[in-house]
Amino acid sequence: MRIIEGWLRRILDTIVAVPLLFWSCVVANMVGVIAGGIFWYGPVLWSSPLWALPFIPDCPLAALVGTIALLGAWSRQRWRLLFAFAAFGCLKYGVWTMAFWLYYWSHAGNLDIVSVTMFVSHIGLSIEGLLFVPHIRPLSLPTRGAVVGWFVLSLFVDYGLGYHPPLGGYVPVSFVFWLAVALTATLGGALLLPPFGQAAAATRDR
Repeated sequence: MRIIEGWLRRILDTIVAVPLLFWSCVVANMVGVIAGGIFWYGPVLWSSPLWALPFIPDCPLAALVGTIALLGAWSRQRWRLLFAFAAFGCLKYGVWTMAFWLYYWSHAGNLDIVSVTMFVSHIGLSIEGLLFVPHIRPLSLPTRGAVVGWFVLSLFVDYGLGYHPPLGGYVPVSFVFWLAVALTATLGGALLLPPFGQAAAATRDR
């Protein structure tokens, strides 16, 4: 585990140290935020109540928080809560979207530039989430619980109240619902484990 974390730290350190890599990641994230928010989630956002808006644009929100986390890594900030939220969101929605398109292609058989681009971009989002994982520790149990709670609440808003992203005609709600449940449970369980806990009583969450 320590070896893997060391590699992830070195990769992120390399990205933030090379301006071309760093700003390419930032621009790619922001393109995802804007394009996803307007073209994919736009119709749902326009027809939804204000209270639901923070929970609806799942991938754009993850990419936005990921951008802020990248800026935090670049400026050597210890924003552990933000890193935890970014890691959880980028991993959950990155993997969710890849599974969505794999299911779609297997049933619709329609490979096009939009779906392939979204699939590839969410591979990047998932990798970005992994890179933030070593920067989470140490984080107190209540703070980790709050991160997990947000994504559980988001799951309820998406599927319990019906504000989930557009699915097209080939991917059933039952598939993406149980996929989201499995990802939330897996990532939530991992985040709540002791390795991400507070190493010293004097450490403060930031």
